[in-house]
Amino acid sequence: MRQNLKVLPDLHLINVAIGKLVILSVIQMSQTILMYNLDRIPREFQVFSTQPEIRIRYRISLGIKILFFLVLLPFFVLFTGHCFLLFLGLHAILNGRFWEGIQIFVYNSNNPWFILVFIFSLLLLSLASFFWLYLLLGITELYATDRSLTITYKMLGMFYKKSLLTSDIGYFNQFLNKTGEADSWDLEAISKRRISDKNISFPAWVPAKWISADMVTRMNYKTMRLYSHANPYPTEWLGRVLANFYRVEFRLTAPANSSLDR
Repeated sequence: MRQNLKVLPDLHLINVAIGKLVILSVIQMSQTILMYNLDRIPREFQVFSTQPEIRIRYRISLGIKILFFLVLLPFFVLFTGHCFLLFLGLHAILNGRFWEGIQIFVYNSNNPWFILVFIFSLLLLSLASFFWLYLLLGITELYATDRSLTITYKMLGMFYKKSLLTSDIGYFNQFLNKTGEADSWDLEAISKRRISDKNISFPAWVPAKWISADMVTRMNYKTMRLYSHANPYPTEWLGRVLANFYRVEFRLTAPANSSLDR
């Protein structure tokens, strides 16, 4: 009887040791998978750290920067010109030359509706100019920590970020975003939190071929868009790295075409 009592603690210690070995094996396997993916970093990303948190900066190739610089430069020039006209018009109005200021805003025409054209043009050109500046000077970085997943956008002292708590991350999803002209492979994080208590879906008269599982998921669950690219490899790589880091599922829209499995 005493011998049996001595054997029981020994069995307990053996079970504890086996459990620890299993946990260590799982951790090492996850780290191996993570490092395997990090060894095949796409040129669209610059990895600064992997442990204890992941910090990745999105990069744009020099050729694309030059292309967008040349395409959007005229919009920036026009925006600068409209800002100068806005300054002249306001200066004239504030100095009592009201009609002179109005003539500047209507491009020296007799049509008062051109004021709306001026305002609309100023807003449109400001958006194009902001995109042009962000393309040249902006920084987009992704931070993955044990507390949250965060994307930050920085430019000239301005700062914007969007985050998703680790406890809310359900899975990462890569899907083909068909726009008809420039299709792209997008990556998003699907939250566990529902948008509404009710299950939202399309009306019955909507053809089933127009509806996808991704669309229904976005209607019912909060999502965070992470990256978009014409090539599926960058979004798949990032999705797998994040899924391994947070130990959640990574879903592929077309797993048969997985570029990481080649």
